[in-house]
Amino acid sequence: MKKMLLLLVTVMVVLTACGQNGNGTGNGNTSGNASGETNASGGNAAPAPTEEKTKIVLGTSADYAPYEFHKTIDGKDTIVGFDISIANEIAKDMNAELEISDMDFDGLLLALDTGKVDMVISGMTPTEERKKNVDFSDLYYLAEQGILVKKDQAEQYKTLDNLKNKKIGVQKGSIQEGIAQEIEGAKLTSLAKIPEIILELTSGRVDAVILEKPVADQYVLTQSDIIVSDVKIEQSAEEAGAAIAVKKGNQELVDSINATIKRLKDGGDIDRFVVEANELVGE
Repeated sequence: MKKMLLLLVTVMVVLTACGQNGNGTGNGNTSGNASGETNASGGNAAPAPTEEKTKIVLGTSADYAPYEFHKTIDGKDTIVGFDISIANEIAKDMNAELEISDMDFDGLLLALDTGKVDMVISGMTPTEERKKNVDFSDLYYLAEQGILVKKDQAEQYKTLDNLKNKKIGVQKGSIQEGIAQEIEGAKLTSLAKIPEIILELTSGRVDAVILEKPVADQYVLTQSDIIVSDVKIEQSAEEAGAAIAVKKGNQELVDSINATIKRLKDGGDIDRFVVEANELVGE
């Protein structure tokens, strides 16, 4: 009986030793990976650096030409605009695939906070209030405000005082909503989509609409009965600038975005993107 037990123990030791060394990954000097690739000595090769693209999700409100808007291209509904051109460059520099999530403007920062999107590019001004909840990139564009009114009423609107006690249309959650709230006696109509606000103006339900001037200019091209008034709204560069929002604390992404913005500014590309976006609107 002792001999049989000794024999069984000997067999188990041999089998265990084979299991450790038979595939070259136990006590041997070779290394391996999950793919099972082998090197010249018969062992598994170390994993090669991956070049697989990651994905970055952009949150935007695509009703704000020439920043971002829908356009039928080759029979397909496509989101375009100079913000989108910038987003594509950011993704390219990160070796990432860009995915666009189109939503109402006032829901963008919530989507960022909850992780539904990675960055927000939507002609957004980096106000102090917004900075409490998200981080912003450097400014990538400066724009003044434009006041749209009915063409046959343009003479009534020459200064900001002329907007007192008037009905004013603005995009919900926008910097323009904040501007309108400061106008004495103004009655605000805050809506999610710009085309809806323009309809309020053309139908006479509001007296004026506040938009960034590049956007206002585009609607004048397509609506014959409205005009950009002479009313001027004085703002600092910080108040008039557009920046890219990211989730609070994601400094690595901010740094990457800023590097792309600098490259695009230095090369004059952002100015070119603005021109190209305006041309797309007019086609």
